[in-house]
Amino acid sequence: MALIEGTYMFSLNDNGSCCAFVLVSDAVFEGELFPSTSPPDNSSVMGAAEVAGLVTTKNISTFFFPNVFLYENNNPSDCCVLGFHTFDEEPGDASNGDRLRFYVMNYSSWISPGLFTGGFQDVTAHSHEVAETFNDPFVGFDGIHNITPFWLNPAGQCQDLMEVGDVIEDLPHATFPVTIGGFTYHPQTVALLPWFEFQSPSSAINNAYSYPGEAALTSLSAPRPFNCNGQ
Repeated sequence: MALIEGTYMFSLNDNGSCCAFVLVSDAVFEGELFPSTSPPDNSSVMGAAEVAGLVTTKNISTFFFPNVFLYENNNPSDCCVLGFHTFDEEPGDASNGDRLRFYVMNYSSWISPGLFTGGFQDVTAHSHEVAETFNDPFVGFDGIHNITPFWLNPAGQCQDLMEVGDVIEDLPHATFPVTIGGFTYHPQTVALLPWFEFQSPSSAINNAYSYPGEAALTSLSAPRPFNCNGQ
C-alpha cells in the first residue's frame, strides 16, 4: 500500500527508527485497500488479491498491519480505529448464475505493548474483528440478518447489530490474556448471544453474558428505542 505524503502521520521509535506507529486517514486507507473498479483490477490491495485468487468468496481474509491505526473525518484527533470487518461486493457472471460475490475480510492492527491502555496489544484488534466476522460477516447489509434489538453498552455505545466485540471494547476487563508458547497474547472478550437476546438469566454456561472473561459483562442493558433516542 503506497500512501501519499500528507495522508498519514507517524511516530518514530525511541532509537529514531521508523516507526512506533502510523496514523492514516480512514478514507485514504480504504481507498487504497478496496478496488474502485468492477470487476477489480490490480490497483488496490484487495483488488490485486482477488484477481490473483488469494482472496475468494470462500475465505475470511485478514489484512494485518503492524501498528497502523486510522483516524476519521480527516482529523488525526479522531483516533483511533484499530480494525474493522466488512466485505467487498462484486457482480457475478454466467459462471456463478450472475449472483453477487462477497469477499469477507477484516483489517486488523498488530498492536505493540504500551501504545494503548486496557491491555490492548498484540492480537486484541484481530480477535475482536474475527469474532465479529463470524457473528456478523455482512454487517447487517440487508437490514434483516444479524439485526438485533437496539442495545446500549455500559460505556454508552448504541447499536442494533450483533457486533460482539463493540459491546465490550471500552469496558474494564476487555482483554483476556492467554499464554501460548511462552508469549502472552491479549485477545478481547466478547459478548454472548444471550446478551443480545435480553435473556434473563443467560442460558450460557454460568449464566454468563461474555466470554472468555465473564466479569466483563455481568448484566443486561435496558431495552432501547430506535437509535437509543432519548437515552
